[in-house]
Amino acid sequence: MIEKYFLLLWHLFLDSAPYLLAGLVIAGLLRVFIPPEWLGRHLGKHSLVSALKAALLGIPLPLCSCGVLPTAISLYRQKASLPATFAFLIATPQTSVDALLLAYALLGSVFLWAYPLSALWGALLGATALYLLVRSPQLDFTPALACALCHEEGPHRHPWGQKLGAAFRYAFDELFAEMAWPLLIGFLAAALVALLLPPNLAETLETHGWSYPAMLLLGLPLYVCATASIPLAYAFLLKGFSPGSVLIFLMAGPGTNITSLAVLSRIFGKKITMIYLVSLMAAALTAGMLLDHLVPEFTPRTSVLGPEREVYSLGSFLAALALIFLFGRYLVWKKIFKPRSSACGCGCKG
Repeated sequence: MIEKYFLLLWHLFLDSAPYLLAGLVIAGLLRVFIPPEWLGRHLGKHSLVSALKAALLGIPLPLCSCGVLPTAISLYRQKASLPATFAFLIATPQTSVDALLLAYALLGSVFLWAYPLSALWGALLGATALYLLVRSPQLDFTPALACALCHEEGPHRHPWGQKLGAAFRYAFDELFAEMAWPLLIGFLAAALVALLLPPNLAETLETHGWSYPAMLLLGLPLYVCATASIPLAYAFLLKGFSPGSVLIFLMAGPGTNITSLAVLSRIFGKKITMIYLVSLMAAALTAGMLLDHLVPEFTPRTSVLGPEREVYSLGSFLAALALIFLFGRYLVWKKIFKPRSSACGCGCKG
């Protein structure tokens, strides 16, 4: 049993490590090369176009449901509109560029388009509800967001070499360090679920119509980032859950949690928070049902439970070893010799 568990875990690392490392690099580049002034300039109008821009800008960013809170609140206080603020708040934590690549590695090409489109759908549904139900004046946007490199405000430049160095430091020093614990827990839980979950559980839930509500109720209160939820979603797929029910989990889990709801209620009020929550739930359920309708037959891209395995490349082995090294570096070495504290409760980048 123990031997099989670690074999499953090792195959998860081999499948996901190349894409995860590539995603971290891209996340670092996005962090450094997107000017904050340009980001803020497009979010000020009380319109659905502004909300669409906010959602599209938020989808690739590596922020979790608690990490996105200060960013979204800061944008709103800098006169971003309410629909744009909540479109950003809904779309950003559900996915990111590293989560998309990891989803492709484990869940398959279907999720490469279904995952971001569902996040966009949820953002637009929430923004539309707020646009129609809550009045908000159109305000002129005067951005004052700090530079990601030096934290200075106002227009200025940095050399390309300095930006690249900052991007890699952010990816492998800051971002990975703060997502290491939830990501590792996601891998460990995924292998455990794949090993122990009864094979007929998904069929039983689907027979009684409980698979969608079960995934929604499982995901809503969780404190988990998008990348860390992918291995667990993979385990659910291997145990027979439909891609639609897994998509519901991927939208609800990273999209919100109990702490973020409490913060939003205190800052924006109970009415706006309830609109946000109901919109997210409706978007998750409709996206999941639509995906199952469009993809009635689905198999994961790889299966660590299968008797035959694909032949891994040398790059996959090196990437898996690099990922293990990073886990060891941030969860063992730096915890002992240089303790780090997370910026947000779930351990993701905040």
